[in-house]
Amino acid sequence: MSRRPRGTRPGIVAATLLTAALALAGCSAGAVTQTDTIVSQADGARGQAGPVALEDVSLEPGAQATTPSGGEVALRGTIVNDGATTDRLVSVTTPYALNVRQEGAAVIPQANAVRIVGDDPGPVGPADAALGVGATMRLVLTGTTQQLRPGPTYEVTFTFERAGAVTVPVIVSGGGLAAEG
Repeated sequence: MSRRPRGTRPGIVAATLLTAALALAGCSAGAVTQTDTIVSQADGARGQAGPVALEDVSLEPGAQATTPSGGEVALRGTIVNDGATTDRLVSVTTPYALNVRQEGAAVIPQANAVRIVGDDPGPVGPADAALGVGATMRLVLTGTTQQLRPGPTYEVTFTFERAGAVTVPVIVSGGGLAAEG
């Protein structure tokens, strides 16, 4: 029978504890970090007011990468009503624009959705089952109060007749694609 040399076991334990301490030290950033206000640029914003959900909401500047102060920029996304009653979009407001122009379907049918089309051309309006077309609307921020650019988020508040209001931090996405293509 062979014996282990003395000191081997405490050395392994010390090395294991040191490794664990170093690994855990990286996890101690805390609740407030430099990145706690950064939103992923991959998808748009999400929000919920009662049974009404906003999905993938973003600002779409068209061919430009930014929207200049005093300009216009369209919103894109989807409004989903999971409720048992129809709701209606009453208003959209933001401190980053003087007005929001709303065109098309303002009514969000129960258990259904309305697509916010961004700067896509063409008519907008209620669903037409005969044509196989879902309800669409266009929301355009007019008279922007500052330059809107990719990176930061811009708060936009959607107010619904029944569900109430929800504010979402939207990003500028897709800018400059047509100009670069």
